[in-house]
Amino acid sequence: MPLTRRCLIAAGAGALAAGGGPAWASGVVTVAFAGSMGVVMDQGLSPAFAAKTGIAVHGIGEAAMAIAHLLVAKSMAADVFVSVSAGPVKVVEQAGLSAGAVPVASTEMVLAYAPTSRFAPAFAKAGAGGWVQVLTSPGLRFGRTDPTVDPQGAYVLYALQLAEIFYQRPGLASQVAGPMLNPAQIFAEPSLLARLRAGQIDATIGYRSAVISQKLPYIRLPPQIDFSTPALAKSWYGRAALTLKGKTAHPSPLVFYATALKDAADPAAAAAFVAFLTSARGQAIFRQYGYQPGVGKPV
Repeated sequence: MPLTRRCLIAAGAGALAAGGGPAWASGVVTVAFAGSMGVVMDQGLSPAFAAKTGIAVHGIGEAAMAIAHLLVAKSMAADVFVSVSAGPVKVVEQAGLSAGAVPVASTEMVLAYAPTSRFAPAFAKAGAGGWVQVLTSPGLRFGRTDPTVDPQGAYVLYALQLAEIFYQRPGLASQVAGPMLNPAQIFAEPSLLARLRAGQIDATIGYRSAVISQKLPYIRLPPQIDFSTPALAKSWYGRAALTLKGKTAHPSPLVFYATALKDAADPAAAAAFVAFLTSARGQAIFRQYGYQPGVGKPV
């Protein structure tokens, strides 16, 4: 699979040498991360980690489930995997590539819209109670990602299913999204918000963290729909379901998990990067880019 986002953020040479710091195996850590994290990784976490440790960060941003399967198939090599939701991490763990992952951040689903869209004034006035009516307007161009490889794409459909229940609007999900794999709506994750900003689509449902990072206008959704509240995991979120690769899947709260992979080329650098994500500095950067603290237990 082609990789649509690669970044190499160089660190100052010998930044740790003078201080007698640890000897890294390569001086480079490869981090595979959920594509929605592109801005916070490229502009925030990776350069800050490089400046602190002297370790360069080679970042690969793709759909999290696609990354998980590439790692398992040995078609991608990485030292660290940062996933959104527990599903992709569990795929890697079941293959014996991870001993567990820690929560490093969380987010929620919001409705984001193009600032130049002809529907933008209606969304701006709609608020939490009227977004459904605007979203079903004739001619509105809705965008999302592939739910079979990207958790965000699956969560869009989960959110629409729960909106049917919450707003008592039977058929809403199919009215907005059409079939699960709708080629008219599906785009690669790293390009989706760029298309929204450019006005190529009018609206999407996506992670608040990514939407804030892109400085796009958005509407917050009720807790029963936004997947932000662990207490609602069974009573509400569990009502949504999709059949993915022949298995029934249900949503869980939107938590980002990080794991140092067992086959990391540089285990020390991998462990250092995961530790940085949970440090005070790493958490401050997450907050700066619109993320909330990690919630729940390690998986």
